[in-house]
Amino acid sequence: MKVQLTELNDTIKQALNQAGYNDEDASIISDVLLYAQLRGNNQGIAKIASGGIPKAADVPEYKEVKRNKCAALVSGGHAMVATKKAAELAVELAKEHGVNVVGSNHTFTSSGAIGFFARQIADAGYIALVSIGTPPFVAPFGSAEPKLGTNPLAYAFPATRGSVVFDTATAAMAYFGVVEAKMKGEPLPEGVGFDKDGNPTTDAAKALEGSVSTFAGHKGYGLSLLVQMLGGPFAGAGFVGMDEDKGAGTFVLAIDPGLLVGKDEFMKQTDRLLDAVRAAKPLPGKEVLLPGEHGDHLRKAAEDSGELEVANAIWNELKAFVEKNA
Repeated sequence: MKVQLTELNDTIKQALNQAGYNDEDASIISDVLLYAQLRGNNQGIAKIASGGIPKAADVPEYKEVKRNKCAALVSGGHAMVATKKAAELAVELAKEHGVNVVGSNHTFTSSGAIGFFARQIADAGYIALVSIGTPPFVAPFGSAEPKLGTNPLAYAFPATRGSVVFDTATAAMAYFGVVEAKMKGEPLPEGVGFDKDGNPTTDAAKALEGSVSTFAGHKGYGLSLLVQMLGGPFAGAGFVGMDEDKGAGTFVLAIDPGLLVGKDEFMKQTDRLLDAVRAAKPLPGKEVLLPGEHGDHLRKAAEDSGELEVANAIWNELKAFVEKNA
């Protein structure tokens, strides 16, 4: 169904206020959810509709644990709020030192579409790498037993015509993509899910009780393990179902693009590279887009029209959540 963006935004904020979030945190969470929803990303309002946003009272307090000239560690807070603050801190320190890493732990909530945070860093003029180590739901290559998280990875870099942003789960499908498929009553693609007994399944409900595979077999597995290391042991967070009291971990890297050849030269050569990629001859019926451009087009179309197509099941669940907690 078509939903007016004003109504969508108001409903999201109402749900977050009902969950006890203050205006600042509710605004951040809402921005991240809308960023995903407007771009056709499954990290949107399904999180609220499915009960994926806990009450604020159940979220540990955000705090900065340590800081030095090249790194900082933060802890607690809603993951979307903590990651936004981590991105801000990474940029602040990279301005002074050229490169900065910020890790977070003790978050027990979904981080949302992490391209939001990578874009935040790139829009500030820095190269970004963001990854999140999440609770086990993904089987390593050659197994059906969940040992890894969906472990999203995003990068972004500044460019003259707008930041280039890539954001993907290293799983064949993100957790909330499976949740969304269940809510819509849609099957999963072949080769994505396993039931609790390790049998392949296209039933989203059965996969939620079992596991999903990594994308591209052993290649996705290798990237998933990288993310798990950065968002687990490196950030002092939990992993593989161990040290669950430490929560999920985030890795945020900001790099001054002028460190090696200067900012102006970097931007000049970046534009040349992107222009060359855009100029590639497309296959019949195809279009050559840079990472993030498809989502940008969807967002602009929604903002221009003032409305967005939302699956009936998801919208109805969101409305029911708000009415139940009114």
